[in-house]
Amino acid sequence: MSSHSSLNRRNWRVGCVILAGMLLPVAAQAQTAGDGAATAAQAAAPSDIAMVNLVRALVAQGVLKADVGDQLIQQAVAEAATARSARLAGSGELPAPPSGAVRVPYIPETVRAQIKDDLRQEVLAEARSGGWAAPDRAAPDWTRMFTPRGDIRVRATQSLESRTNANDVIDFATINSFGPYGIDDPRVLLPILNTRNNLWNRTNFRARLGVDVNMTPGVSARIMLATGDDFGPISTNDTLGGGFLKRDIWLDKAWIRLQPFKGVDLKLGRFENPFNASDLLFDEDIALDGVSLALDTGTMLGKGVKLTARGGAFPIDYGAPNYPTFAFDKPKVPNKTLFSGELQLDAKIDDVAIRTSVGYHDFHGMQGRLSDPCQVEVETFCSTDFLQPLFLTKGNTLSPLRQIVTINPNASLPQLLGYTFAYRVLNAELAVTLPLDDDTLVRATGSYVRNLGFDRADICRFGLAGRPYNNNGAGGGTFCAATNPATFVGGKNGYRGELIVGAIDPLKRGEWRANAGYRYLQSDAVLDAFTDSDFHLGGTNSKGYFIGGSYAVRNGLVLGARWLSANEISGPPLAIDVLQIDIEARF
Repeated sequence: MSSHSSLNRRNWRVGCVILAGMLLPVAAQAQTAGDGAATAAQAAAPSDIAMVNLVRALVAQGVLKADVGDQLIQQAVAEAATARSARLAGSGELPAPPSGAVRVPYIPETVRAQIKDDLRQEVLAEARSGGWAAPDRAAPDWTRMFTPRGDIRVRATQSLESRTNANDVIDFATINSFGPYGIDDPRVLLPILNTRNNLWNRTNFRARLGVDVNMTPGVSARIMLATGDDFGPISTNDTLGGGFLKRDIWLDKAWIRLQPFKGVDLKLGRFENPFNASDLLFDEDIALDGVSLALDTGTMLGKGVKLTARGGAFPIDYGAPNYPTFAFDKPKVPNKTLFSGELQLDAKIDDVAIRTSVGYHDFHGMQGRLSDPCQVEVETFCSTDFLQPLFLTKGNTLSPLRQIVTINPNASLPQLLGYTFAYRVLNAELAVTLPLDDDTLVRATGSYVRNLGFDRADICRFGLAGRPYNNNGAGGGTFCAATNPATFVGGKNGYRGELIVGAIDPLKRGEWRANAGYRYLQSDAVLDAFTDSDFHLGGTNSKGYFIGGSYAVRNGLVLGARWLSANEISGPPLAIDVLQIDIEARF
């Protein structure tokens, strides 16, 4: 638009204002006069634009025609809107919304990014000033993969032996560790167990420290170190005393875990017992070497129902790679391996959780057998020496491995011992858990084991030379003798029942647990090397009850006590009661 046109429009507006000043008094006296156009203009609602009200008054007085007034009103409204938008743009205000409308503010992406960056800078500035975080002192990303874990337990143990116990119970574990041993030589003294003297205030501790590593989704690992008096498989306790000597640290766990798909769990290395088996079969501290695989159905069977199948192979002993050391012809030494499989069903009915499982554990290559004739004066080994068990405690039936021939009647006849029976163990478990309230549970459990490899015909399968050394009944006699043979008193079954009230594993402050149960385990139901090491001070051929309780006095700090009362099932009298008082810190 030209400057001349703008000047004319300003002059027109000034003229209209002057004319309105002269006509307003007249318009006030003639409000009821005029034609239909004036009446329509009066009916219009007053405007907040002064020029609109002025034009309407001129139309009402007949000074302006209605169509000319409408054009002027439209022009005044448009110019007022333009002026208002210009003012709002300069002030940052928004026009008022129409009546009944809801305004939703819009923040551009660039503004949001700026706000986020400003907040980040403010937080970092506060962190630097407070000294609690700074980029130059932040831990690297790889450290977030690691989660430490561990515990320390101090235990006071009282082992109470009955005064009526037999005092001639042979310590076959010591014979096995010292072997070959002249067990058949009447001139050789045999090691004997302490069965009548109480052991008071025997204090030990257990310390374990490890780390879990979550490398990528579906791939994890664990390394765990632990104490222990020896490298045996069933205990990580270390006895205090001994002249303040330093303590050994062993590699207790080391495994890789792969979970490539949902419901698939593969472990390789040395890891916790993966099976739902009680301490009848495996001590709670045992770790298995090898590989295990678990497959579960998840919720495929319905809500609250899951079926899990587990299996694994666990080498126990590969044998010496250069056995025998000084022989030209090396015999083939078979591996000793545990093959295990298990089916487990978990179900939940209302608030009641049920878990049941059936497992089969084949300790392959463990059963002893009599060697070829072996002249010990000139031979350093016999053909079945490799079948000597790695670990023994007490209870299993044992037979000689060596068929010794000698030209010297005064020879010491060094002998090795082996298992009389094979061990293929069927294991069944049942646990029912229900809540009493939000903090208290009740769990009832039952366990059963049966050695399917037990065969009484194996007792005398090698005749008098392979007769067992233990588990014979009272009255003397010798196994497999033609006259007055000894009576075998061992067995193949075991069972256990327990009731737990409170928290299953007290850890948080105020949590508690009380438990009681009964246990019965015949001589050859399981391998005595791997069963619980506390009840009856380890081994099989025992029965009795146990009670206990624990209480978390602080988060991670637990006090506990147990009383285990056990007697022999068969053979010489051997009653042993054990009291344990614990304080344990877990983290």
